[in-house]
Amino acid sequence: MSEEIYNNEASQDEVSAELDAMVCDLIDDMLNGLADGEDLGVVLIAEDTNGNRYQACFTEDGPEACLEGAQHFIEANAAGIQSDHVGPLDRYAIAYAGGVELDCEFQDAVIVSFYQRGMSMGYSAYVLYEGAGTGEDFRWCDPEPAGEEPALL
Repeated sequence: MSEEIYNNEASQDEVSAELDAMVCDLIDDMLNGLADGEDLGVVLIAEDTNGNRYQACFTEDGPEACLEGAQHFIEANAAGIQSDHVGPLDRYAIAYAGGVELDCEFQDAVIVSFYQRGMSMGYSAYVLYEGAGTGEDFRWCDPEPAGEEPALL
């Protein structure tokens, strides 16, 4: 019985193909913008179970206020975004350019939080980068896990 419970919990937190694709799209958008020297602010993508997508950038305030605004948007629109024909939200991802401390050194990174209904919690990851605004000379690493986050849905 305990093995069955463990297996059910593990399957709840598997990242679905849809969530994975959405997070990859968001990271790709962020990295392309950074390579071009753009400040995208805080970007969110939300989808319903049919894959209808809503995307927004929060840039009007400081980084912390924009992040809080994106998080509040998800919470406030959990029932769906009628104006964009998006039904009740099933999954979301929020990303921004920030930094992480590794080996006592601060490094530039895209930080992304993501969640899908049915998961026991949200998760976050980071992608290290260098050379923002250098176009073809822009470099990044593979995503790394950053930890657990409270779910906004």
